[in-house]
Amino acid sequence: MTIVHIGPPHLPILYNLGGATERRMREVAARQAQQGSRVIVYSAEDQSKSIDYHGAEIRAVECRQQGLLRAAEFLTKSLRDVRRVAPDVIHFHTLAEGAAFAKLFARGINAKTVLSFDYFIFRRGKQNPFFPWYQRALRSFTSLLPVSDYCRRESAAYWSIPEDRMQVLYNGVSLQQFYPDAAAAAGRRAALGVGDEFVLVYVGRVCKQKGTDLLVDAYATLRAEGRKIRLVIAGPIGQFGHEGSDEITNKLKANQGLYLGPVDEAVLPSVYNMADVFVLPTRDNEMFGMAAIEAQACGRPVVCSNHGGLPEVVDRSSGLLFRSGDLDDLTQQLRLLMDNAAMRQQFSEAAVSNARRFAWESITKELGEVYRAEPRP
Repeated sequence: MTIVHIGPPHLPILYNLGGATERRMREVAARQAQQGSRVIVYSAEDQSKSIDYHGAEIRAVECRQQGLLRAAEFLTKSLRDVRRVAPDVIHFHTLAEGAAFAKLFARGINAKTVLSFDYFIFRRGKQNPFFPWYQRALRSFTSLLPVSDYCRRESAAYWSIPEDRMQVLYNGVSLQQFYPDAAAAAGRRAALGVGDEFVLVYVGRVCKQKGTDLLVDAYATLRAEGRKIRLVIAGPIGQFGHEGSDEITNKLKANQGLYLGPVDEAVLPSVYNMADVFVLPTRDNEMFGMAAIEAQACGRPVVCSNHGGLPEVVDRSSGLLFRSGDLDDLTQQLRLLMDNAAMRQQFSEAAVSNARRFAWESITKELGEVYRAEPRP
């Protein structure tokens, strides 16, 4: 089978400082190539080139435009090149225009068109005057693959698409990269100057939508109680590709917390492993929660908001849920887990088992079944 992946043009596919969509594309493509498929991944970059990535070919497409024009430029150039590839499947990621553009620029290619998406409001959704066009464009895909059941329900309601027209395909985790590693944890703690303190870790974008400010406030409350605790945050300010500081990171530092900024993927497993508890306090629009799965794969107990796709990702045996946006409830759940070592150990063991459900090998197998299935009417 020949498979093409085309994703968003914001970050290069090999960007190593975050980006769930780019990671999904890399992980799936590599495993599909290992299974014997010819796999080509298109990446919007500053210059054209070809890169081998674990058997998959990454074709960098030179793009000079910005914003919506960049997306149009990338799709047009990629799909014109796809005509020479003649794939069996064109798998788009977050690009709701994909199937419609394929009909224009990859004419004559008898390929299934698949859309994976981590968020259901494409291009400002109902605020976009072309909303009806996007409704038709979404229906033109062979398969629609939201990353959680929550994402499927919200998508169906928002776009007036029957739920049975969509199939959930979860994001995944590399169990070869993320696993319990006491030595890595000790090394990372030593490198950051963290001793025997109780360590909370958050990985993700630093912003109110992700609830990072709420976590910093809970941490400050626990420190004010005299607890020997340290909060470590890793991730960009606001959006991937952004660094620096803001009100949230300044308050973190004022309370002796550590802000690491965006962290390279090679370092990320040790950051998860150094945690006594991993926290994901998203307020809204959390479709899946890849960081929560990666932390669980490292054997870390999780405290997360009872919102969106997170209850599908964090099993009740591997973590605690708190009411989204509720500072008091978050603080109380953290207290509970801090004060109960037996519970933490129980959650830690269950977390590793729960993460296995989301191994990229399993996700890729499910995806293969989607590719081979007959198109739904």
